[in-house]
Amino acid sequence: MEIKIDVRPKGNDITLIVIRGEVGTDTVDQFKEKMDQIVNDGKKKLIIDMQEVNYLNSMGLGVFATTLKKLKKNNGDLKFINLAPTVQELLERSRLDKVFDVFESEEEAVKSFG
Repeated sequence: MEIKIDVRPKGNDITLIVIRGEVGTDTVDQFKEKMDQIVNDGKKKLIIDMQEVNYLNSMGLGVFATTLKKLKKNNGDLKFINLAPTVQELLERSRLDKVFDVFESEEEAVKSFG
């Protein structure tokens, strides 16, 4: 398994994070470390582009949930865009589709920050 994470500033304190590959057992530690670094760097408004994520397990979801909790403590938020059907299904099965905001496009996600 391999994961690639690109961090792109978008203006208005919004950061786009593009994830490629698989978020699973072999990559979750690397993924968690990168997400912690992003939050610790003071990023508060995150948009996660999941278009090229072909696998996500419950440990990866846990990293997103922990990241969201940290962001909310500091008046931040996390939004998903471009979810693959399998990832959307995992969110629904775990009932986390009620916790995370999911948008069809980057533009919609940016607007949702107000």
